[in-house]
Amino acid sequence: MKKYIKKSLAFLLLIVMATSCIDNTEEMVFEESSSDRIQNAISEYKDLLTSSENGWVVEYYAGIDQSNGGFNFVMKFNEDLTSNVLMELAFDDSQSNMYDVIASGGPVLTFNTYNWLTHFFATPSPTNADGFEGDYEFFLLSMTDDVITMKGKKFGNIMRMVKFSGVADDFLTDVNGISYVLSLASGVAVNGEDNNVALGGRHLAFSIAGEEAVDVAYIFTTTGIKLYEPITIDGNEILEFTLDKAKNQLISIDGSLIIDLIIAPFDINQDWTISTFLPDISANFFSKYIEIYDANGALYGETLQRSISFGNTVNGSGIQFQSLEGPSTFWTSEYNLAFSAVLGNSDQIAIAKAGEGLNWSYYTHLNPLVDYIVDNAPYTAELATPTNPTEVKLTSTVDANAWFVIKL
Repeated sequence: MKKYIKKSLAFLLLIVMATSCIDNTEEMVFEESSSDRIQNAISEYKDLLTSSENGWVVEYYAGIDQSNGGFNFVMKFNEDLTSNVLMELAFDDSQSNMYDVIASGGPVLTFNTYNWLTHFFATPSPTNADGFEGDYEFFLLSMTDDVITMKGKKFGNIMRMVKFSGVADDFLTDVNGISYVLSLASGVAVNGEDNNVALGGRHLAFSIAGEEAVDVAYIFTTTGIKLYEPITIDGNEILEFTLDKAKNQLISIDGSLIIDLIIAPFDINQDWTISTFLPDISANFFSKYIEIYDANGALYGETLQRSISFGNTVNGSGIQFQSLEGPSTFWTSEYNLAFSAVLGNSDQIAIAKAGEGLNWSYYTHLNPLVDYIVDNAPYTAELATPTNPTEVKLTSTVDANAWFVIKL
């Protein structure tokens, strides 16, 4: 019995010693507990965030698998845990809110009070409970003196913060200049070979024979675009492109990949209108309008509105007419048009028929004006301002007497 008790005591002693070793393993390897390490990391991240006098450029990606593309933020982190935020979509509207770095399975940057910029992509809508599937809390993964790498806590996109030394307004103005030009562009060739290159939605997509198809999100820079992750073409790893405006090309930094672009003179797919009053239209245009105005009155006894929607319409792209039947009743009719840039003529836009739209079968007597616009295409665009114009004069390259002005 005594022997059994001695053996039991010895066994218990071994268990206690083993447990003590396990408990001390973390301290032996790391010389501090995990909670201490996290708290030290939190202090280091806070110190780094506030160390930049001009703040940080945040390369922010929204959507599952970056489906909504990349956007630039400029954020200044203050020692009182307030932040000042600018974003490229509204960079003249600075916002402020509270932030913190907290422990949540590791250091986490959180914007813990609301402002519409930091929460823009995460704000729910009637059709999407997750908004644009954006994050406002981020796991902080790594840091150097100039770069912080982080991961969206909910949607998992990897993002970077880069220490900023410039002027925020100048930086975002340059970014938006590139964004505007590329919003007008479509890609037509890769390294000189015809190719349909998609650039919309802040995604670059194309296919080359013998290579894996490319479909990757990007963010605008002050000189071009930067991809979410590198692509490999013909053995070359490519992450960033420069826009050569003179040549209408996107050129990879190493020069190994060149995407030829057609760039439209302005963005036609906006809510433009044509006023049918002189002097906003030519005499020939006015004559065609009077023809359809009289035909509409004779057929239906309706008054055709003098303002015509053009470009972006309720149901697509094209031209839209409204016709008053009485004091408060009106009818809408649309014809779908296809707008495109003209290769080799950066100041021109082509217009072609794409098919009948809403209620058009009842309003085919309006065809003469649609035919007139299409038959006189392409048009030379004279912009009232070089970027983001609100007024454009379109003059036919077929007949100089065929012209009209569109306005936003």
